Amino acid sequence: MRFDNHKINYKIKVMKVGFPLQNETELAHDFAHSKFIGIIDLFTGSKKVIPVGADLISEKSVFDSLITNNLNEVISPFYTFMSLRIFNENKITTYKAMGKSMDENMLLYQSGKIKPFDIYSSLLTGECAKDCLGCSTDEECEQ
Repeated sequence: MRFDNHKINYKIKVMKVGFPLQNETELAHDFAHSKFIGIIDLFTGSKKVIPVGADLISEKSVFDSLITNNLNEVISPFYTFMSLRIFNENKITTYKAMGKSMDENMLLYQSGKIKPFDIYSSLLTGECAKDCLGCSTDEECEQ
């Protein structure tokens, strides 16, 4: 039996998980209020933290950055309805954070304790549910 390598389509899925961060280790309330984006590559085991600079003025730019880094999944304490839509359209799976740090949530994720984010939570959570860009501070968002 002959085996033709050129006819086989190999597809390696690189798994990257993203986190909204308020500093280099602690989670932010959501991606719209993050000062950094943490990315863990499950294939290589590498971890990087990208600052959300002044050039990333709009929430759209933050999401563009997440998408261009080829994330497959994100873990966050909260998601706006708009962010859930963007992640869904780009086939990025959303999970609800359970811990306060990126490393803690990664351990929970790897042990299967992190659950998918419930879309209804974003609709029932006060002011930020309608539009997080309207919040000027994290404190306003949490009221």
